[in-house]
Amino acid sequence: MSDHKTSARTGLNALLILAFCLALAACSDKKDEQVAAEGTAKVHKQKIQTSIDRLVQFPEKDLRANARTAVMEQRWVKPSGNSALEYYLALRQKLKTPDESVETAITDIVPYAVIGMDQAIAKFDDREALRLEGLIRLADPNAPALARVKTDLEKMKAREAEAEANAASEEEDKAATDAKALADAAKAKEEAARKAREAAAENQPVAQAPVVQAPAPVVQAPVPVVQAPLEPVAQQPAAKAAVVPISTPQPPYPREALASGTKGEVVAEITINGAGDVTGVRIISALPRNVFDKTVQTTVRRWKFRGNGETTTIRRTFAFN
Repeated sequence: MSDHKTSARTGLNALLILAFCLALAACSDKKDEQVAAEGTAKVHKQKIQTSIDRLVQFPEKDLRANARTAVMEQRWVKPSGNSALEYYLALRQKLKTPDESVETAITDIVPYAVIGMDQAIAKFDDREALRLEGLIRLADPNAPALARVKTDLEKMKAREAEAEANAASEEEDKAATDAKALADAAKAKEEAARKAREAAAENQPVAQAPVVQAPAPVVQAPVPVVQAPLEPVAQQPAAKAAVVPISTPQPPYPREALASGTKGEVVAEITINGAGDVTGVRIISALPRNVFDKTVQTTVRRWKFRGNGETTTIRRTFAFN
């Protein structure tokens, strides 16, 4: 009977020890998961901040003052980090609650960003086009302009990624070359020291080891350029300056369409004379027809631009949703 009790007590102790070990293992796993999560969060915090993230750190009164100054100086979307649109987007993010004055300002300035993005795309200025695309997306993720130039932006993003990959590859190649040069120099120095020790041990004059130098860059002799006889060159016409919006309010939503929940889109071609006045509004397409056409034409005819001295035609898409 005594042996039976001893055996039962021994089995119970073994079970307790096993349960304790399992509890320790579970705590260790949870601790590892917590450490991994903290590490991931730390990596996210180390991501490069955008201009908006930096501006949000400013006090609200400073953001409003800087935004007003940028508007007065017509710094709508440039320079990066010091433009009216960026200050208002930072205010929106900082306030975290809708502010009518901020939202109105963002709505009025976004067309400048769209024009700048279109111009950057036309000039194949990938970096500027993608910067403005990011600001437009922050202002309105569903902006029609983003869908209109989606293919161009995707090509630009691919080119930027390829350029960054090439730059990284060049940096790796340069680092590998520098490391090899340092290793060769260290090896030559070590070999010279070894020979010096051997010569000293034999009490013989030390022969100076050749110094290994990195190969000097090859300078090619300039190739003489034989110029052809000069011929008169036809003067190229100067590039037309873009018109700049001064007052471009968005067309209001028609009451009947709003009441019935009707949604749609209008594409209009706008003609602007040299003084910056709208002289014609032609509806390219409207879906549905005869619902939003009139409000677009009536509103756009009152738009005002800074003219470039010539008649200019632009195209705009108005979404009602």
